[in-house]
Amino acid sequence: MVVIRLSALITFAAALLFHFDPACAQQNQRSGPPRTPASQRVTPSESDLTRSRADVMQKMNETRAGAEKLLALHEIERQRLLEEYNCRRDLYYQGLIARTEVLQAEQALAEAMIRVDEDKRWLAETDVAMTEYAMRDELLRLPGLAVGGYSETHTLIRFNGGALWSLADARKIESFFAKTFGRALPISALGQTATHERLRFDHRNAMDVALHPDSKEGQSLLRFLRQAGISFIAFRNAVPGAATGAHIHIGKPSARTNGS
Repeated sequence: MVVIRLSALITFAAALLFHFDPACAQQNQRSGPPRTPASQRVTPSESDLTRSRADVMQKMNETRAGAEKLLALHEIERQRLLEEYNCRRDLYYQGLIARTEVLQAEQALAEAMIRVDEDKRWLAETDVAMTEYAMRDELLRLPGLAVGGYSETHTLIRFNGGALWSLADARKIESFFAKTFGRALPISALGQTATHERLRFDHRNAMDVALHPDSKEGQSLLRFLRQAGISFIAFRNAVPGAATGAHIHIGKPSARTNGS
């Protein structure tokens, strides 16, 4: 139910972005009758865009809150099934129940663990999407970077590398991280996901990593990417309502797809 609500919400958000896109509004203004110079008026579409995005963010926050409640319920169920599994295992060792009863409890526990993991992945992906969605305007306002260019603000770190990047190169990044920190690279999105599709973001040749760019691991990864000439955008802040929106986007910025 939560996934369905998110799908409808993100589709609604994409529709709003298209309807209120400033470029579309400017095109409509050029094709219409002469109007007052922009410097002498406040463009209605801009205020409408701000208000509509605030509404969408509020709805996304509400949906996320519901997902967190669902995760809490699933974690309670996982704990209950873990206790049930341990109890049946002890009874089996005492010769009081058949092995099939232990296997049934083990299977139920495995399924509960999968549900919890899926909930957590969904929340992490949603937080990243909320962050990129909320900061899209700020990214568009920033000047472009020359090849090798680097820019840093209190919210964003950008690097425009000259290396040719593809998802096949993700392996060398994963290898570097595993050798350096002894754990797997926390990838939250590899290529195009359902969330990016609904937002009409072209994420086919990009990867999101759930690391805060100012953390020790994040700083090490950013240095590696710069040395390798791989472009990235690092988001320092999670937007209100998101817990883990801070992340590192590897690859070129996610452009809006045609028809958006």
